Amino acid sequence: MGRDTGVDVRTIDAADIYSWVRCMGMGFLFGVADGYAEYFLGDVDLDRTWGAFDGDTVVGTLRSFPTRFTAPGPTSVPANALTNVTVAPTHRRRGLLSEMITGELRRAADAQEPVGILIASEYPIYGRFGYGAAIEGGSYTVDVSATRFRHPVDGRVEMVELADLRKDAPAVYEVVRAAQPGAIDRDSRWWDRALHQVAVPGAAPPEGYQALYRAATGEARGYVRYRARQKWDAMRKHGDLTVEELVAADAEAYARLWQHCCEVDLVTSVKAGDRPVDEVLPWLLHDGRAVQQTGRYDFVWVRVLDVAGALVARRYEADGQMVVTITDPLGITAGTFALEVQGGAATCTPSTERAQLTMPVDALGSLYAGGVSARLLHRAGRIDEHAPGAVARAHALFRSATTPWCSTWF
Repeated sequence: MGRDTGVDVRTIDAADIYSWVRCMGMGFLFGVADGYAEYFLGDVDLDRTWGAFDGDTVVGTLRSFPTRFTAPGPTSVPANALTNVTVAPTHRRRGLLSEMITGELRRAADAQEPVGILIASEYPIYGRFGYGAAIEGGSYTVDVSATRFRHPVDGRVEMVELADLRKDAPAVYEVVRAAQPGAIDRDSRWWDRALHQVAVPGAAPPEGYQALYRAATGEARGYVRYRARQKWDAMRKHGDLTVEELVAADAEAYARLWQHCCEVDLVTSVKAGDRPVDEVLPWLLHDGRAVQQTGRYDFVWVRVLDVAGALVARRYEADGQMVVTITDPLGITAGTFALEVQGGAATCTPSTERAQLTMPVDALGSLYAGGVSARLLHRAGRIDEHAPGAVARAHALFRSATTPWCSTWF
């Protein structure tokens, strides 16, 4: 259906924030508490916050924020993070979503943000705007009765209050973010909100527990946040523990924090979501079957906005060269490009040579973080090969030695 000419799409003013937040809440099925809109205004950049207006009423929302996205290498790439995308149920299928996304993507390209990222609420929506599913997440259940660690770690774990965790957790996370493809920044407002250091209107009160792992030097090297509840059946314990977040800067911190979670009294089952799909925990146990992957799902999607800029910004596992044609439904970054990698670093320039591969920009987005195989996309018909061996070269070039993972919702 064509664009609704009775609705105006533009970036918002501060005076629009209550109507904008109310529309966003409607889209994501949550109520807006008194004072929340005023608090939320501190999170937004008005020049990156779009609304669809039917008169004075906001009927569509979208905003972005700049972040550092860790690409294979690892390297930090400036990224446009898209979030809070909704259209009111009364105004669906009128072209409002398309106009808001297209407007923001063109703004981001003009601002020289080489890649865009988002978390998709529904799978079919964003491919038509050039985003490709790139980074997966996993969920796990651990049978505590079968968890015997091959090499128990005796490092120091201490229970801490949220205010104490706020002092140490950001530095630990930053060590991990800088090395983990797929990870993004967390600013001070994120930390204050997540660790309940500020009063957010409508937010649930804090619950659960926090533990820090410290190295022998006293430096914090990992932390875990979790909830636990006791449950009994005929005087037999069946308590469960849910890991909200476990961040470890080294192998010792990782093992010790998992060991801590599996040793909490009265707990027989540990559950964790938003984890990497190649979780190491099963390999630390005598019985790896104690850990079951209960879910695997797409999480972060990537949209390349500047082919040359994005491909030069990351690093590669192999050297090689290829000429690739990128198609783009929005016409932002279509063209033919010569990619050459030496010593893991790339040059990429527009080319008039015959392409060895052709792919849509969403397929390039899927490849970008290193977690999706070029061979897989070729088998799925998403990449066309015009020269023998070109897919194999792309597979070798783009795969990351470290599986991409993002633990931050946005």
